[in-house]
Amino acid sequence: MLELAQATDVAPVPAGGAVSAARRFFTGPGLLVFLSSSLLAYEAFLLITIFGPSGDGPIGSFVRDFQLWCYRGDPRTGGVSWAAVSIMLLEPLFVVIVALLIWRDAGKSLLKLKTWWRHRRAAWTGLGVVAAAVAGLVWYAAIDSRAAQVLPPFPGDRIRVQLPVPDTSLVDQKGAAFRFAHLHGKVVLVTGVYAACSTACPEIFKELRAVLGELPAVERAHLSVVALSLNPEYETAEIMDAMATAQGLSYPEFRYVNATNPAAMRDVLTRLQFSATRDPETGIIDHANLFQLIDADGHVAFRFTLDPRHRAWLREGLLHLLREARTGNTRNP
Repeated sequence: MLELAQATDVAPVPAGGAVSAARRFFTGPGLLVFLSSSLLAYEAFLLITIFGPSGDGPIGSFVRDFQLWCYRGDPRTGGVSWAAVSIMLLEPLFVVIVALLIWRDAGKSLLKLKTWWRHRRAAWTGLGVVAAAVAGLVWYAAIDSRAAQVLPPFPGDRIRVQLPVPDTSLVDQKGAAFRFAHLHGKVVLVTGVYAACSTACPEIFKELRAVLGELPAVERAHLSVVALSLNPEYETAEIMDAMATAQGLSYPEFRYVNATNPAAMRDVLTRLQFSATRDPETGIIDHANLFQLIDADGHVAFRFTLDPRHRAWLREGLLHLLREARTGNTRNP
C-alpha cells in the first residue's frame, strides 16, 4: 500500500491537465490580469509618447517620430491630432472593457490583491509582451533613423531646371526699389516668410543663418538672399526691416521684399510657386518651407524644402551655382 501511495504521489500530470489549465486561464482571472497589466503598460507608453520630450537625443527623436507616425504630428508647431491620440488611447481600453463584461464574475476578483499575487506570472507576462513590443518599435525607429542619415549624392544638373523669374517692381525693407534683374550675375537664394509667423518661418530663418554661416567669405560675396512677403496686404517696410533686424540678417545681403500693390505680390508668389493660404478663423498663413536657387543668369535652377535630404542638397546646389558665378562658367551663354 505504501509503494502504491508513493507511486500515486509522483504520477505524471495527465495530458488533459494542460488543457484544463489553459481553459482556467482563458476563462478565469488569469487572462484578465494579463490584459489589465498589458493595458497599464501600454497606456503608460502612450503617455510618454504624447507628453515626453521631443527634442534631440534617442528618446526625444523616438517621441517626435512616433508623434509623426501615429498622432499626425505637425513638425512645424509640435502639435498633434488629439483625435488620433484619443483613438490610440481608447482602443486597448475598449478591448479590456469587453473582456471584463464577458467574464464579469472573474473580473470582480481583480479588486482583491491576492488575485494579482496568485496570477503574478500573468501580470509579468503582460508587462513583458508590451516591453518587447516597445523595444521592437525603438529598434525599428533607430534603424530607420540611421537609414535616413545616409543621403544619396546630390543629383546636380539632373534635377536642374530653367524657370523664368518675374521682373516685377518690388520694394525692400529699406524702402528701396527692387527687381530680380538687379541681381543678375549673382546667385540668389529665395524663400517666402511673413513677420507674424511663429511656426515654419523661424525654422526658415534658422536655416538661412546656418547656410550663410557655413559659406566662406569668397562665396558669400556672390550670393544674395531674398525673402518674399507671404502677407503682402499687411507688411510694411518698417515691419519687414524690424523682422530682418530681429533675425540678425544684414542688408543688403538679405532683402525682404513686398510690392506696393498686394495683387502684384500675389502674382510674383504664384509665378514662383510659393503657395500661401490664410486660415480665415486664425489668420495663420499655411505655406511650404520652400527655398529656390536662382543662378547667375537669372533662372530658377533648383528648388528645395526643409526635408533633411533637401537641406544637404540645398548647400551643394548653392555651392555648385556659386562656383559657376565666381568662375564665370555659367550654364547659358
